[in-house]
Amino acid sequence: MPLKQLVLNGFKSFADKTTINFNKGITGIVGPNGSGKSNVTEAIRWVMGENSAKALRGENMRDIIFAGSEFRGPLNKAEVCLIFDNHDRQLHLDSDKVAIMRRILRSGDSEYFINNQSVRLKDIRTLFVDSGLSQNSLAIISQGKVDQILNSQAEDRRYIFEEAAGVLHFKQQKLVALKKLDETNNNLIRINDLVKELKARVEPLSEESSLAKQYKFEKKQLDLKLKQLLALEIESLVLEKKEIGSKLSDSKTNLDRIDEEVSRSQKDLETKKKKSKLLHEQKDDHQSALLHITQEIAQLSTELQIQKQSFEYDAATAKEFEQQHQELIVRKNKLQQILISQQNDLAQVTNNAQQLADFKKKLGSKLNTTPNELNRNLELVRSDYIQTLQDQTTNNNQQVFLKNEIQRLTRAEDSQVVSLSEQVQQSSVKLHQLLQDKKNLMQQHEELAAKNNQKTKEYNLISQHGQKLQEQINHLQNILSQKQAQIDGLKKLQQRHDGYYTGVKFILNNMSKFAGAIGVVGDLLNFSPKLEAALITSLGSGVQSVVTIDKNSAKDAVELLKKYRAGRVTFLPLGGLRKNKIPDSTLRVIKSMDKVLGVAEELVTPTIDKDISEVINYLLGNVIIVEDMQTALQVQSKTGGYYRIVTLDGDIISPGGSITGGIRNQRTNSPLQINLQIAELEDKVVVDLQKMKSLKQELSQFNDKIHQFDITIQEYQRQLLTLESEFNKSNLDYQGQKKENDRLNQLLLLQTNAQKQKQNDIEKIKRQLVEQETLQKVIADKLVSQKSKMESLKREITQFDNDRQHLQAELADNSSRLAVANNKCANLQEQIKQNQEQALLVEKQLQSLAIKMHDLDAKKNNTQNEENLNQKIAMKKASQEKLTADLTELNTQLGKIDAELNQLESRASRDYELRKNLADNHKKLSIDITKLSDSIRHKLDILSQDYDISYEAALDMVEGEHNLQKQQDLAKDVKLHKMSIAEIGPVNLNAIDEYQEVKTRYDFLSEQQNDLLSARKNIEVSMSKLDNEVKKRFEDTFLKIAQKFKTIFPIMFGGGHAQLMMVDPKNILETGIEIVAQPPGKKLQSLSLLSGGERALTAITLLFAMLEVSPVPFCILDEVEAALDEANVVRFADFLNKYELKTQFIVITHRRGTMKKVNNLYGVVMQESGVSQVLSVSLTDDQNR
Repeated sequence: MPLKQLVLNGFKSFADKTTINFNKGITGIVGPNGSGKSNVTEAIRWVMGENSAKALRGENMRDIIFAGSEFRGPLNKAEVCLIFDNHDRQLHLDSDKVAIMRRILRSGDSEYFINNQSVRLKDIRTLFVDSGLSQNSLAIISQGKVDQILNSQAEDRRYIFEEAAGVLHFKQQKLVALKKLDETNNNLIRINDLVKELKARVEPLSEESSLAKQYKFEKKQLDLKLKQLLALEIESLVLEKKEIGSKLSDSKTNLDRIDEEVSRSQKDLETKKKKSKLLHEQKDDHQSALLHITQEIAQLSTELQIQKQSFEYDAATAKEFEQQHQELIVRKNKLQQILISQQNDLAQVTNNAQQLADFKKKLGSKLNTTPNELNRNLELVRSDYIQTLQDQTTNNNQQVFLKNEIQRLTRAEDSQVVSLSEQVQQSSVKLHQLLQDKKNLMQQHEELAAKNNQKTKEYNLISQHGQKLQEQINHLQNILSQKQAQIDGLKKLQQRHDGYYTGVKFILNNMSKFAGAIGVVGDLLNFSPKLEAALITSLGSGVQSVVTIDKNSAKDAVELLKKYRAGRVTFLPLGGLRKNKIPDSTLRVIKSMDKVLGVAEELVTPTIDKDISEVINYLLGNVIIVEDMQTALQVQSKTGGYYRIVTLDGDIISPGGSITGGIRNQRTNSPLQINLQIAELEDKVVVDLQKMKSLKQELSQFNDKIHQFDITIQEYQRQLLTLESEFNKSNLDYQGQKKENDRLNQLLLLQTNAQKQKQNDIEKIKRQLVEQETLQKVIADKLVSQKSKMESLKREITQFDNDRQHLQAELADNSSRLAVANNKCANLQEQIKQNQEQALLVEKQLQSLAIKMHDLDAKKNNTQNEENLNQKIAMKKASQEKLTADLTELNTQLGKIDAELNQLESRASRDYELRKNLADNHKKLSIDITKLSDSIRHKLDILSQDYDISYEAALDMVEGEHNLQKQQDLAKDVKLHKMSIAEIGPVNLNAIDEYQEVKTRYDFLSEQQNDLLSARKNIEVSMSKLDNEVKKRFEDTFLKIAQKFKTIFPIMFGGGHAQLMMVDPKNILETGIEIVAQPPGKKLQSLSLLSGGERALTAITLLFAMLEVSPVPFCILDEVEAALDEANVVRFADFLNKYELKTQFIVITHRRGTMKKVNNLYGVVMQESGVSQVLSVSLTDDQNR
């Protein structure tokens, strides 16, 4: 099965698809370090099933995909294909050529193919293993395997020999067998536990099944008799119901008669009540009207007082408005006169300016007849000079106007403002005093209210606490009632001996017949409540055992039970019981341990004076009580498992070692449990009674406090009402004074605003005057400059215009006068504009005052005067007197009506009492009828629902006469059947089916138990056979390898000898392998004492010996000769040539000596960085030449 071809594509550094053909002879693969030689070995190992990324020098399996280089990107998959020549069918496939390929994608998914057919990894591994190959076999020998031989211990070195012997799959089969054996043992343990558990259930279920069958028989007879009894009872109840129905009809007639009388009395009473109600309504209306009129009188009085204050305020305000109106009219007339005068002056000045302008035009035309440059310049300067003169005149006029305006505004007097300020100050003082009085009253009210609120809060808290105390007392009473009910119920159970077996109950109910009986164990023991679960579990059914004074008493009791057929009972006769004894040494051990409570017999006490310690010892002498299961296990370990150990939760470790535990039924009605519950509840009742007494005392103290708080709070409320009355009076005075103060402040504000406006106007005019004075200086300086320039120009042109001097003088004078006229005109226009604005402002102020005065007149006209209010008050008082007289008359009429009503109500009360008695009798009869109907319905429901039979059918079942004797006989039979059922006691009706089910399961599991025992024996036999086969194969292979190793060693070393030895020849399954070698010229010594090269060559020799014994189709040697010197390399290469006919060798090497001996040589290079390429050279042809 030679390897023909290896195809790599994207595997590690082989980015391109690369094919390596393996021809006959030895194939060598060479190349520098890092070129990718070892990737070839890893590719073959990977295809053969290697699944460890670490064995392939990677972190995960995706690392074998080409990851990219400087010039190439990474690939998304890697695949390797091995092609074998299978003519010899060593690979178990019916094909001459077998191609095995493995592919991995970047996503991590893998694919496997054999001859292009998709397979599993397991299929590839199986194919190679069946042919004697695997990824860990001798087909691939790397330097690491050589190191493994050199450095491993003798025991670890055994693994290589097992590979050569082909026993690894036997060891795997043994591991599988061991796993199956463990599973079988585990299953057997579970089956044993189940069988043991079911065995313990079969016998009790058999007894329960027998009782259930007896119960079903008794129940069937009971049902038959009970149906007949119910039918007879229903028949008698129907007759009784008819008799009571007749009485009920008579009662209804009497009741109707008395109802008519009551109805008449009621009508008379209603008539009087309506009349009384009408009079009361009239009285209420009169009282409401009287209250309303009283309130109206008080309101009118208040309005009268407020109106007086309002009249005074409005009169003062109207007077002030009238004074302001007169002042504004005077100012308006004055402004109108000034405007008329200014308009006349403006017309005259405008006319003069027009005449001067015409004259100037004529002079200008004359002068323009001889124009020249100097004249033009002079004219320009002169024009500027004239304009400046005009500006100077305007400035002077404006200053005169502003000074006059300041004098006019300053003359206004502010004496009225001073007077109003004094009035406002006096009013504010009075208002402040009233406000202070109001605040004092408010503060007193708030302090008193705070005290009242504090007391109220304290009162509420105390009341709440008192309510909580009452609730606690009520709750405690309910709890006490519940606990007392529980105690009564438990005592009834105790008196009825519920929870006891039938026989025990019979003895307890007939103690006089059993002279030697002392009592039941459950009633004779006393212990701590925390031991309840442990002792109930420890005693088990022994709690119902009956203690007798001796054996004869027990024997007599047994005879009596048989005589009365009263069941079975376990008796514990004093003087005839086995004594249980725990050695003192054991007691010392367990008592020294934590969480061990002690021996159970020491933890209980008898409830009677008679000595029953023998019974306690018999039942509890070998029982140890501990807190938890962990402690129980420790005690079992210390005591050797000879005693019964019980935890506080009721879990048990039996002397045989079995453990029983889990969730217990908390309510078992055990006699012990009932006694403990009664004692526990009675202790709680005592505590609750003491607590209730304490709570009642505390509640009484709180009730006294609440009464004191009521008195204090009532006093606070009375004082608060007084303060509220005083505060209302003070508030009314304060409101009146506040209105007066607001009126004065409003007047003062109007005057102050007007004064401020005047002052603002004066300040504005002063600022304008300062600006004009500054401008005057600037104009004066400008005139001097212009005049100087003009004189200079005049001197220049004197010789040119001597003749025209006169004309120019006239023109200049005319221009000057024209400028003054224009300036005066402008000033007059500005003054007229300002006066018009002043007049408009005055007109607006007059309109505003007119509106305010009109509002005051309207208010005065719309307000009732004092005389009208006095008239209304008088009218209301007259109505008040009339209503008072009417109320007196109504009270007289109501007195008469109330007397008549009392008489009618007395008569109605007598009728009502009579009717009540009749109604009670009628109700009683109705209730009796209802009870009978309910009883009949209940019995019919029982027949229908419980027995699915009609009343008629049940009545037909009764044989003989239907009389009282028959009914009594049936009742007696029913009672006897019920007693029989009661004697049987609680039964499990499912026990019949459950017994069959458990019995069937027990038989089945017993059969399974036998099968598992047989299977375990077969597995053990198989494992023994495997061990024998492994021993035989390993020993045979080892001897052959040892012989070949002994033969090949002198060839490889050129002399010397070596041997292989088993470390423990008697234990062939686990023995290690020791290598002893004696190279030429040296002593015989262990492998670890040889030099590095000698050790490497010895390991290679061992591998060759293994290949001699267990040859493989091909073998890859990956730099195994790296540690050898040149001479040994030559020997290594020569041996390969001698051996090549048996095995196809593929050698990865750096050594020249090895290269010379190979037949085919491949070189692995990296011409491109990070990408491996393969170059091939055939050396066989060269050697032949």
